[in-house]
Amino acid sequence: MENESLNKNSQNNQPPEARTSHESRHTYEGTAKSRVDIEYEEKKGRRAFGYVWNVIWSLVFIIFFNFFSKYIAYFQYEKVEGLLKWNVYPIITSGFSKLIPLITAGLLVILIGNIILLIFDRYVLSRIVEILSSIFAVAVLANIILVFPFDFNVLPYDQLSEMLPLILKLLFGLIIFILVILIIANFVKIVIKITKR
Repeated sequence: MENESLNKNSQNNQPPEARTSHESRHTYEGTAKSRVDIEYEEKKGRRAFGYVWNVIWSLVFIIFFNFFSKYIAYFQYEKVEGLLKWNVYPIITSGFSKLIPLITAGLLVILIGNIILLIFDRYVLSRIVEILSSIFAVAVLANIILVFPFDFNVLPYDQLSEMLPLILKLLFGLIIFILVILIIANFVKIVIKITKR
């Protein structure tokens, strides 16, 4: 009781300007914090849908790349004796098989990370999952550029088959650049969030 009365007296002894600035700063911090929390809570349903979507497409791609990657090909049909026959010309080379473990690992990180986020939807945790997913995506794309396991010579369009390797490498390079920026941005967000606590 004495401590409370002393605190009240000390607050009353402060100049009005000091009390007002202290109260307004406390109110502003509380408002800012609640605004961030409210915005995060408002988007909870949208994020949950995104997590489920990421889990589904990760599973689909894991199955596709591990068991059906031969269908990354150019398909052409022709009529033989009145019957329609499909010719399949694979675009990927044998070098693609070396990348499958890395691609699978990256997709598993996305899959497991989004399952965890469905259970524990936390701001910092979601940023960490995004950073890990982006790091694996950068690793996969960088290795694809280095190995470049594609052969576009099977395409019946000479100019397109010559241009596609350059176009893909530029596209992958641009995606890597964007992902690196995303990694840095998420890292900064985590630091800001932790320092504000």
